[in-house]
Amino acid sequence: MVKQTMGKKKNNKKGHESGSGSGLLRMKVRKLQILIPGGKRCNHPNLLLLKTVDYIVYLKLKLWLLKALSNSF
Repeated sequence: MVKQTMGKKKNNKKGHESGSGSGLLRMKVRKLQILIPGGKRCNHPNLLLLKTVDYIVYLKLKLWLLKALSNSF
């Protein structure tokens, strides 16, 4: 007769980790909503990620333009 206590421990540990992980994810989403213009209006995480990508592209283009302007003077 073999006891299956290890399976129970894994299930308890896994459940605990997933609960704290979702709280961490929510906190990161909130921080991202603050950083991204218009992010607070995003109700769906996919929309927030699309806005984030657009904002990163915008910032890179702005940086490229500012570098080009500074090199010309």
